[in-house]
Amino acid sequence: MLKIATGHSEDPDTVIATRDALDMALAHLDGLTPKGALVFAGIDTDLRAMVDTIRTRFPAIELSGCTTDGELSEPEGFLEDSVVITLIASDLVDVTVGMGVGAAGDPDKATAQAVAMARGKTERDPALCIATPEGIGTNIHHILDGLRAALGADFPIVGGAAGDQLRFTRTSQICNDEIVSDAVVVMLLSGPVIYSCGVATGYTPLGQRHVVSRADGAVIHEIGGKPAVELYDDYVQSHSIFFPLAVHSPERGGIVLSTPQHFDRETGSIHLVNPIPAESEVQIATASRDEIIAAAREAGRQAVSAYPGTTPEAALVFSCAGRRAALGTRTNEEYTSLTEIIGQRIPTAGFYTYGEICPPGPEGRSLTHTNALVAVLLGTRTD
Repeated sequence: MLKIATGHSEDPDTVIATRDALDMALAHLDGLTPKGALVFAGIDTDLRAMVDTIRTRFPAIELSGCTTDGELSEPEGFLEDSVVITLIASDLVDVTVGMGVGAAGDPDKATAQAVAMARGKTERDPALCIATPEGIGTNIHHILDGLRAALGADFPIVGGAAGDQLRFTRTSQICNDEIVSDAVVVMLLSGPVIYSCGVATGYTPLGQRHVVSRADGAVIHEIGGKPAVELYDDYVQSHSIFFPLAVHSPERGGIVLSTPQHFDRETGSIHLVNPIPAESEVQIATASRDEIIAAAREAGRQAVSAYPGTTPEAALVFSCAGRRAALGTRTNEEYTSLTEIIGQRIPTAGFYTYGEICPPGPEGRSLTHTNALVAVLLGTRTD
């Protein structure tokens, strides 16, 4: 048996919001005691009060989560400055969490610590990892490499990097009683768990490919021997996060998107969310709001068609903060479009992230994504 329920509240008082979200989730657990809780919270939430409220009520619960760029749930849809709590109860599946700090400086060590802590609490075989790492100052590619090294190259890892409503100043990660930054937090589901994933962006590259001629980590200085910003001047006459950079990736057989954080008009450089190596081939990418919303339906269709069971017990959603910024007042349409495909009654929780993680399809190793929507369906084997 696996039972998952969600609760969501935007009450400005954190304690009241946490209690309301807990009560809402518990009402759908049919009297079962939760083993684990996954929490997504607005950046201005009093995290200490939220964690204390949950852990006082359930002292033994395994708790993980992070701050976000916006929260999603089946009861309420898209909200900001709110608290989403997902409770997990099961007699077949163990829920364990772990944390490693110093993710920016030593992602291998941080990921190894997080996985070792979570694995040390269960004798069952891990089946799925839900990761909520630091989203500022870290390299999400290196974090995923570390998680794959600790769990296995093809072990399924899903999740999203913590956000802070595009302030890019500080995010927080939660592991049981601890509230930290610059950390990797994981939740392991161990036992007969089944899952499926879908991922889509809706973005299309413009024009011909161009070669990054000079780059330093996440800062591109020159493209085609010219100041990087000139590519945007030539194609879209705009320096905007609404136009991510499409990076051609031989590993994927396609592209991965990277969102600009800052355009330096004096130096001509572009500061991006993810590092892009020199010699990479890039194009500016664009999408209309309708295309972004349609991509949510596509991610849902992929997940539903790949699900190996009958009816999923729950869904998780990780969507990029860049998509939320581009959608503006239509943000909730992305979520409602997804639920039209996966079902509107299934318990669902998620958040807007600074980088998404999931396998690219029903099989294959987990990859990082940007400007994507990731849909994950969860359940247990019945045989």
